[in-house]
Amino acid sequence: MADDDRSIHPAVAESNFKAHRMEVTKQMSMTFRFVKSGQQFIMTGCGGELSDSLGFKEEWVVGKTPEEIFSKELAEFKIDCYERAWKGEHITYEAQINQVPFLVSLIPVFENGKVVEVRGLSIDLIHRVMVERQLEESEQRYRSLIEHNIDALFSLDFQGKFTTVNVAAEQLTGYSGKELLSMTFHPLLMKEHLETSVRGFEEALKGTPKTHDIMLRRKDGEIRYVNVTITPIIVSGDVLGLYCIGKDITEKKKQEAELKETKETLESLFTHSADMISIYDFDKQTIKLNPAFENTFGWTEEDLKDCRNPIFPIVLDQYLQESVQMIQTVKKGIPIKGHEMICQRKDGTLLNSSVTLFPIFDQNGRVYAYSGISRDITEKKRQEKALRESEEKYRIIAENTMDLIATSDIQGKITYASPSNKLILGTEPADYIGKNAVDFLHDEDKKRVTHILRQMIEARKPVKYEARWKHKNGSYVVLETNATPVINEKNQVESIVFVSRDLTERKKTEEMLRKSDKLSVLGQLAAGVAHEVRNPLTSIKGFLQLLQSKAKDHYEYYDIMLSEIDRINSIVSEFMVLAKPQVIDMVPTNITGLMHHVISLIETQAILMNVQIYFKTHEDLPLVSCVDSQLKQVFINLLKNAIEAMPDGGNVYISIKTEDDELVVSFKDEGCGIPSEKLPSLGEPFFTTKEKGTGLGLMVCYKIIEDHGGRIQVKSEPGKGSTFKVALPVTLPRLGG
Repeated sequence: MADDDRSIHPAVAESNFKAHRMEVTKQMSMTFRFVKSGQQFIMTGCGGELSDSLGFKEEWVVGKTPEEIFSKELAEFKIDCYERAWKGEHITYEAQINQVPFLVSLIPVFENGKVVEVRGLSIDLIHRVMVERQLEESEQRYRSLIEHNIDALFSLDFQGKFTTVNVAAEQLTGYSGKELLSMTFHPLLMKEHLETSVRGFEEALKGTPKTHDIMLRRKDGEIRYVNVTITPIIVSGDVLGLYCIGKDITEKKKQEAELKETKETLESLFTHSADMISIYDFDKQTIKLNPAFENTFGWTEEDLKDCRNPIFPIVLDQYLQESVQMIQTVKKGIPIKGHEMICQRKDGTLLNSSVTLFPIFDQNGRVYAYSGISRDITEKKRQEKALRESEEKYRIIAENTMDLIATSDIQGKITYASPSNKLILGTEPADYIGKNAVDFLHDEDKKRVTHILRQMIEARKPVKYEARWKHKNGSYVVLETNATPVINEKNQVESIVFVSRDLTERKKTEEMLRKSDKLSVLGQLAAGVAHEVRNPLTSIKGFLQLLQSKAKDHYEYYDIMLSEIDRINSIVSEFMVLAKPQVIDMVPTNITGLMHHVISLIETQAILMNVQIYFKTHEDLPLVSCVDSQLKQVFINLLKNAIEAMPDGGNVYISIKTEDDELVVSFKDEGCGIPSEKLPSLGEPFFTTKEKGTGLGLMVCYKIIEDHGGRIQVKSEPGKGSTFKVALPVTLPRLGG
């Protein structure tokens, strides 16, 4: 056999095979043999622990081909390996059967330079796979710990250069990982911390861990407080570098500073507060008093340290049981605020106090102490008493005066209304509270009054104005109001006081005087004109009639002149009614019959103007004491006015009925109507809604009805017509003489 012949004697092969088995003493193994018969490989032997694990029994394997034993894919792979081994090549490969990984070594056996058998050794690789998997999991945990740790983690070499950094380190410093790995830690430190950090770095390199706080300057210049822990990396007794953990304690430092500031503030408040403060610890049975407590009550901490409960000395006997209950309540964690009681000083004098008790909790939420705050309210009590007396006086005035008194805030919301509001305006005072005062004014007065009040607030001076205030029944009452701003200690208007007076009667009196003045002037004018005008008119009329009888043409001119003279004479006659008192002789009269007569007189004029008159009356109407000629004059005037209000024709509705011991005669037309602002002026001398009217006719009507003890009411709506109602008493005393 040549020296370079790679053939192995069967005895040598057996020795090598045993040597391979000795290498894996702790691993399961399997030996097997196969030969080649024709083109197929036949298994000739199989044994070992691994064969049982893989499910290959020798009696089942021997005599079979790889195609019969293994899956198609694995069989093809093994046949390829077997071919190479049969050709004399020593083959090693890895495979897996039934999820069991194993290593296979194929050793050809030669005789006379020819392979006569191939022997195989299979060793399970489960242990190696498990170790590799554990190592990989360990590395993953380490990487996860580093990458996801909220603290900055990094390692340093002997020069202080970063060798590893995590994401938190990048976020803390503001540098990227690439930037950090190219620099040392020195540029990150404030100058005042550099020496301390370098010293700690050097000591850690000697094997001593260090922890200290530093001020770190980020890339953007922001300063952060960081707690740094430096640990040496030791392998086989040698320090290979440093491992560091950086905790951002900026917020902690800020909280510590705020806590310190809060503590100093509370201590300052405790020491310098004008209120009397005591803190009692239930566990330690100790008490702490502030200077105000000692100065006000006279007791010191030394005086009260041996008391069973140090609050009791300041409590009067009648409040003792109440105080015990208060302390028990506070022990349950419930505060007591502003409890008023009379306390006593060490010298026995009494003090009106407002006592507040607060529980103090430990970290477990248990009440271990309480804080008592007492405030001297002696002056407050005196002021409250004086205020009550003052308020009582003003309440009596406000509730018994006929003037309307109200208060509001500067936005106009009513905060108080006196009882007189109910009497004058028909509305309960409580209904005004919380509502805006301007909302109750007539729409035409709102803007003006709002402007006046705004000027009052700016000038901080009282104002006076008149306005129409809405009555509960929908009508309006004229009020004269004095509004006074209430100025606080900051010279600001904090509220407004309104004192209003009903001007209705005064307005009526003024209106009556005004009308009386007009009538007086008109009477004087009538007295002078009537006699001076009527006689010339009579002469003029007579001569015109004479000329008319002799005229040969232009008759229409004479008719016009005579008609105008009659008109002048009519006006003079109306003047005469107003010029001197009339002697009226009233007799019981049937108004229904009187109205029929009036309608018959006017009906022709109505037909000419395309107006239809509808008359409705009730039977058994009572008689009315009146001067029938004067009432006839009133009814004619009102009916003519209704007809003339409808130049294009229409309907007039006349009705007579009784209402509350009065006989009411109503004239309703479908004419143009009268604007609401003109209604109050009806009946005044020379006020008229007609183009050629004088206003004297309606004025005479008002005077006649007033002389009969009645009244005229008018309701009108532009475009829908007017209704005149004449109300006459059913029984009237005899007037005149």
